[in-house]
Amino acid sequence: MDVKLDMLIAYEKFLQAPIDVLDIVDKYGQAIILKNNAPFYIIIKPQVATANNSASDDLIRRTPMLTLQEAMKTVLLDAKDHQMHAAELADKIYDRGLYVQKNGEKAKYNQMRARCGHYPEMFEALKGNVIRLRTKED
Repeated sequence: MDVKLDMLIAYEKFLQAPIDVLDIVDKYGQAIILKNNAPFYIIIKPQVATANNSASDDLIRRTPMLTLQEAMKTVLLDAKDHQMHAAELADKIYDRGLYVQKNGEKAKYNQMRARCGHYPEMFEALKGNVIRLRTKED
C-alpha cells in the first residue's frame, strides 16, 4: 500500500475539520488518523476497501506496538549471540511488524546505531555496524 503524507491526519484535525478528512478520503481512497503519533483509525472508501483489503491488513499488521528500542531488544533476544548487523536488524523488525516510522516505512540502520548511544545499558555498537544486546552476564 502506498501511503502518502497527505493521507496521515492528526486526530485533533479530524475532530476540528472532519469534512477536510473526508475530502482526503475521496482523493486517495483512504485516510489514516494518527493519535499519539501512531495509526488510530483508518477510513477507507468501500470500493477501495474491497480492492485493497490485503494492503489495509498489511498497514494494520505493521501498526507500531513497541518503541524502537523495545523492538530491537525483542529481535536481538532471538539472534545468535544476541547480536546482528544493523541493516539486518532493521529488516527483521520491519518484517515482524514490531515497529514502523510515522510514515509507515521501516526504521533505518543508522537509527539502530543511534539507539545504542541513547541506551548504552541495553545495547552496544560493535565494529562493522553490528548491534549487540547487553545481557545480565555483561
